[in-house]
Amino acid sequence: FTNNADQTGAQVGSTFKPFVLAAAMTWGARNPDGLKDQAQDDRTIVSPKSLYSGKNKLKIKDYDGTDWQDDKGKEWLQQNDGQQSYNPPSYKIDLREAMRESVNSAYVQLGMDVGLDKVKDSVLRAGIKESSLASSRFPSFSLGTSSPSAIRMAGAYATFAASGEQRDPYSVEKITNKDGNVFQHDDVEKTEEAFTSKVADNVTDVLKTVVEKGTGTNAQLKGRQVAGKTGTTDGNKSAWFVGYTPQLSTAISMYRLDDDETKKDRKFLQMYGTGGEKTIHGASFPSQIWRDYMEVALKGEKAELFPKPEEIGTVLNDTPSPTPTPTVSETESPSPTPTPTPTPTLTSPSPSASETCGKFDWSCNNNGGTDNGGTDNGGTDGGVTSTPTESTTDGTSRGNANGNGGSLFGGTG
Repeated sequence: FTNNADQTGAQVGSTFKPFVLAAAMTWGARNPDGLKDQAQDDRTIVSPKSLYSGKNKLKIKDYDGTDWQDDKGKEWLQQNDGQQSYNPPSYKIDLREAMRESVNSAYVQLGMDVGLDKVKDSVLRAGIKESSLASSRFPSFSLGTSSPSAIRMAGAYATFAASGEQRDPYSVEKITNKDGNVFQHDDVEKTEEAFTSKVADNVTDVLKTVVEKGTGTNAQLKGRQVAGKTGTTDGNKSAWFVGYTPQLSTAISMYRLDDDETKKDRKFLQMYGTGGEKTIHGASFPSQIWRDYMEVALKGEKAELFPKPEEIGTVLNDTPSPTPTPTVSETESPSPTPTPTPTPTLTSPSPSASETCGKFDWSCNNNGGTDNGGTDNGGTDGGVTSTPTESTTDGTSRGNANGNGGSLFGGTG
């Protein structure tokens, strides 16, 4: 009923985490001591072997070690999917495993250590349009509260497939008349180095693990290497799988809108029960659809290998944790149930990223407070973020691919 490949509005969830990792390996984690002098910005490039906390309801800290607080003084307790904590009693988990299991707490804290401004820069470099991004003021930015189109997500992952070279998606390859070519895309395309090959190839290597033995196992292709990431949003209103082989990058976005196609503002609906599934998450239909499509799309293409990544960065937080002193066990008080947020709608045109609270701006609804930091209610891939923000159909985006659902050849953009 519409060009879904080119449509913004559905939040991408944990498919955003690779951009956090790319930022950590490009700019590094900030050194609090170095930032005492505002003219100095000491950073340490982060290795995928770095250890972060996989604890549920983790108290998120700013780079300087202080508890992060929003404008109203509320702290952020980051929840994981299913309220699961990983690797007790130390709770340490390396960034590869945290990507494989889509552990929210580890990647939210990583984003804070790197700086959300750098995470945003990573996203833009990869090829995502700024107009589709949520506010980067809140820790949840690293969990995919933004709503790029699927063709843009396919393009951004193609940047990793092409070892860091970014090319904008395009629709027209050539135009000819009786005298020959009038337009050839190859004559006007621009290639930019978004990331070094060292960074991009390490992201790919981590995302291979997701498909080999993580949340993306349904996307495995016989005889081919695959890298990718699942994503699911809170309330079961959107689910994603974005993945690639060395030749082709494809994004699958799944969501449900109300039936009235005449409305300007169409609401996202919950997908519980769709297709006989109790819940819809990136590990279910999106990854299966991705696999079925790719098997046909790559038929007859030679199976290629991803580049072998070079070692990168410093292993952070690898010091042994002190042995905790036994204490009397306390019963944890349940968190209060958050007030339901309004159901988001699909509107036009696409707004620019705003620092102010919009009607459906989840980040401004106190969901980052001590009771509800980025809940994970809808999927098993751990990528659940907030209820999608006010979403948009970009009526002017048909020429620049700012929408939802498509594929791109990794090598040619």
